[in-house]
Amino acid sequence: MLGLECSLDDFKNALEALDEKLRAKGIIIEIRAIGGFAMLYNKLREGGYTMDVDTATKDMSDDIMGLIREVADEKGLDEDWINNDSYKLTEVTEIIDKLEWQADDSYTNIKLYVARIPSLLLLKVRAIHYAGLVPRITDQTDLLDILGFMGIHSVDELKTNELTKDIEIKYPRCFELLKKTGKW
Repeated sequence: MLGLECSLDDFKNALEALDEKLRAKGIIIEIRAIGGFAMLYNKLREGGYTMDVDTATKDMSDDIMGLIREVADEKGLDEDWINNDSYKLTEVTEIIDKLEWQADDSYTNIKLYVARIPSLLLLKVRAIHYAGLVPRITDQTDLLDILGFMGIHSVDELKTNELTKDIEIKYPRCFELLKKTGKW
């Protein structure tokens, strides 16, 4: 079992296996990756602490879920290594039309779209804000990684960057967390 140690290559290998199964059945699916896989894909994580591909797509049929589970068994992944649980979250669905995507044409029967870095930033800010007083540690770490990648290392820099200047007003819980963190 790969568990939390899945690398980008592990996921690509699993996606290739799923693509073959989909092709054999004549099924085409869409994946809109927004979580840890998207962090790996955008080189914001080196690996570890992700075990799934969170997709912001509405429906996954039983047939598709069955193929996903087959690949999970073959590759040592969790049975829901691709899931659309995030699609049920208001903090995701309210902004789905504002997200920017990069297409990956590596597969024939998987239409893969990965959230771009500004979209991941927005998703993580919202995840922390809407989580209330106890946001997930991975969301916090991801946010700091994204901000660091963007060259933003303090609240002062946060307030002057075009992409982050409104966080204090729009997402005060997230802003307070960053303020307590100080510099990152």
